Amino acid sequence: MSFRKNIDPENVLISSFEVNKTFTFNDTDSGSGFFSVPLIKGSDSNLSNFQIGTAVSSTFSGSTYFHVPTYQQINNLYYKDIRNIRGYVDLIRGVPTSSNGVVTYPVERPLTNTVRELKRPFTRQLHDTATLISVPQRFFGESIKPGSITLTDDSTAQTFILKDDSYGNLYDVAHSASYASRVPTSTYSGSVVGNVFYNDGVIVITDTGSYSTVATDDGADGFSLKFNSTQTIYEREYVCVVGENELQHTTNKSLKVGRSGSFTMGTFVSSSLRGTRQDGWPYFITGYSTSSMNNNGYNMGTELIGEATHSHFATYITEIGLYNDSNELLAVGKLAKPIKNDKELALTFVVRFDTN
Repeated sequence: MSFRKNIDPENVLISSFEVNKTFTFNDTDSGSGFFSVPLIKGSDSNLSNFQIGTAVSSTFSGSTYFHVPTYQQINNLYYKDIRNIRGYVDLIRGVPTSSNGVVTYPVERPLTNTVRELKRPFTRQLHDTATLISVPQRFFGESIKPGSITLTDDSTAQTFILKDDSYGNLYDVAHSASYASRVPTSTYSGSVVGNVFYNDGVIVITDTGSYSTVATDDGADGFSLKFNSTQTIYEREYVCVVGENELQHTTNKSLKVGRSGSFTMGTFVSSSLRGTRQDGWPYFITGYSTSSMNNNGYNMGTELIGEATHSHFATYITEIGLYNDSNELLAVGKLAKPIKNDKELALTFVVRFDTN
């Protein structure tokens, strides 16, 4: 049986830190939910008279993705002008229309709060065709870590290696020096060949030239994607203090006079759950039995054996449980060995564990 006391708020510390894990997928991993889908703009007639039976599509693990509607979905989510949005200026999704951020490299603009109309950066241009790469949320966690993406395509005679710049843009590492020195403008967007939307696990290859075959799975060797996932871990630390001469009582029944260490209950009767019997302070038993007990129950004695009445007798602490305000057990810390609860000493136990 346990004894309980409240933990002072100043003895509770919750801190967070970010952890990352590296994943690598290739074009044969569609069974895990990782896949690429061609995007086609189509025409108004394609949308107004959409025919499932004849529409071009791709199927992965029993799910069908139609190229034209998926294009419209990606366009609406990430590429059309974002208007009348209130909240943070997001350099990945949009910047204020009247701001120089539209024509300035994103690293120069910090995240701020705005109520102004937002407009997409010039580094995001969606043409009539593109390729979508989707990463399942169970792999990227809270988001793909910016700056961790490496997309390698061996489908053609030339190998392309694309990386992200941590600001939602994909570029060819073969041109990394020239890309780093260029500032995207309305007429020139550097060497951007695609975009990354980290929080959604979405990568879009927007280039319609040499890179239009990247991740299309047209060649014999296919492609691979390497990235780091992001997850926030919360370290919880609870300092449990046992003061001098505190928690010195015991509920160990074997310390009672006449208690042999085992006993046999009488005949059980069918009735509703009965509250267990209790003796006097401080040896209370609380709660209910898990089955119907006989009418007499087990009435504990109140007299301790001689060893337990000695002035040097002390209890031992073996476990520490953490409860919420509803008296529900949330966590248990087990000590490597029992710790004597000396009457003249104050003890401090630190219970520390991680959650996400």
